[in-house]
Amino acid sequence: MYKFLTKNGQTLAFGLGALVILIFLATVVMGAGDFSALPDEEKYQTGIFNFGLVGAIVLVILTLIILVAFGVLHIFDDFKGSIKGLIGFGILALVFIIAYSTASGEPSPYIKNAMDKWAESGSIITPNNLKFISGGITTAVVLVFGAGLAFIFSEVRNFFK
Repeated sequence: MYKFLTKNGQTLAFGLGALVILIFLATVVMGAGDFSALPDEEKYQTGIFNFGLVGAIVLVILTLIILVAFGVLHIFDDFKGSIKGLIGFGILALVFIIAYSTASGEPSPYIKNAMDKWAESGSIITPNNLKFISGGITTAVVLVFGAGLAFIFSEVRNFFK
């Protein structure tokens, strides 16, 4: 199965995605006249785009499941070669945990305005949501600075080689 997917996986994924797109376009084109005839208020109630949305969500979930399955399979297949990747993932998780733990969960004035607008639509952002967002942003900033420092270090090292 692995060799088959290695050889034909991209073609199969492209074909499946193209098939979903063609079915979606066919349903939209067939219902476009009825959709256009609806008043603006009722256009939000229609299900003409549901197949495309559900198809995209299913493809993303299927991709994530396959990604995780093959990643775990590769780890167990070559554990010694995967140690560096596991250490890197552990460091990334540690940076996120530290960033999440140190986040206050209190919104700044700029974020408070956005939260108020978001609350008008009926959604509520909890302090844990804010901590998660803050932890993710801090982790991303740390990764950007880490990549920049690694780039500078490697260029200086290559200059002296």
